[in-house]
Amino acid sequence: MKPLVRIVEQTRYEVEEIRTRAREILESEEELITGKTIFVKPSFVYPARPPKNRGINTQPEFVGGVVRALKDLGAKKIWVAEDCLVGPSQSGFLAMGVLPYLRGFAEPVYLADEPRVEVKISEPLIEERFFLPKKLIEADYFLSLPKLKVNMYAVVTLSVKNNIGLLLAKDRLTNHHYNIHKKIADLYRARLPDFVMTDAILAGQGQGPMHAEPVPLNVILAGTNGVAVDAISCYLMGYAPGEVPHLVYLAEKGIGPISLDQIEIQGAELLEKNRHNFVRPRNDLSGFPSEIQIIAGTELVCPEGCLGMIRGSLDRWLISNSSEKLAGYTFIVGKPIKEIPSGLNPRKTFIIGDCASEYKHLGTFIPGCPIPPMEITYQLTKKGVLGPLNARLRDLAWGIIAHRLGIRVK
Repeated sequence: MKPLVRIVEQTRYEVEEIRTRAREILESEEELITGKTIFVKPSFVYPARPPKNRGINTQPEFVGGVVRALKDLGAKKIWVAEDCLVGPSQSGFLAMGVLPYLRGFAEPVYLADEPRVEVKISEPLIEERFFLPKKLIEADYFLSLPKLKVNMYAVVTLSVKNNIGLLLAKDRLTNHHYNIHKKIADLYRARLPDFVMTDAILAGQGQGPMHAEPVPLNVILAGTNGVAVDAISCYLMGYAPGEVPHLVYLAEKGIGPISLDQIEIQGAELLEKNRHNFVRPRNDLSGFPSEIQIIAGTELVCPEGCLGMIRGSLDRWLISNSSEKLAGYTFIVGKPIKEIPSGLNPRKTFIIGDCASEYKHLGTFIPGCPIPPMEITYQLTKKGVLGPLNARLRDLAWGIIAHRLGIRVK
């Protein structure tokens, strides 16, 4: 039997409208939801408040509407679980402004603080075990709420990629380079979602995941097979599903189809009506002003890893037309490197990642394979180079205080 993917029209972020749509979508799952514990995983990749994050994160109104629908269908307990790239998990929830939408309906779960259990993968492509939140394993039902957007590291961010957020930061970085698609495919098999509802009311194109620009698609995509939902999502974005290696790996493993003729589509007229050719992210090192020097290896410099971290970190300066603050800075990445110019200013020289470690004496060395997200921004800030920030400092600060003092933020 072909897996069913539903495409439902939804033109705005209005909680009660989304509640109604989600309840209609989930009615076929009512027996699996009633009286059960539901683990809900949205995507809060970057802690910025709406409307700045409309094309980046699963929106708070979307999450709020879905948890209300789950309550309507008799869910006993609902956990909404996520982490944050900037600061502790609490900062992400605060910055998203999602907590008011959860009160009385769902409990926030701060993944950085959660106990973990080991889950092993049979016949892994690259990683044979993962440490996943205990609550995820204990839950009766796993509902994934990804954002539909492009991703400079993994081509797209949809339900399969959404599982990366289940990992602790240190585990997330393992194989976050040329093996990233194999890692994503292995992780997905550690705990398949029971259902996927993708926020594509406003989707994200361009320099995703961190700096995606909103595109109105005005739909919600839903289904029990996440690979099939992601394949249809790719089509909406102007991508062929075969362009996304982690989807290809999972299709080869029999987890789900990626050919449209193997998927039953309800609302197919919306697929054609709302399809866009998304602006794709640039994950090379072109387009930077000549005042910024980037010296890259000729054989190993991973767009999925350190190269992407440079691109993602500096893009905000370029987008906001404030790249003049980086004039005179040099970034060295990858290997082998043919030639290093003489006379580099060590205060303005960054050596990025383990591949370039032989040059760490030339300036600020950021180790890792890859380096941590946002680490370049942190290091530049230490040197007094303040870049544009979409997150509210108050949200970040309160999240850090709550995390360190063990204050329960609700």
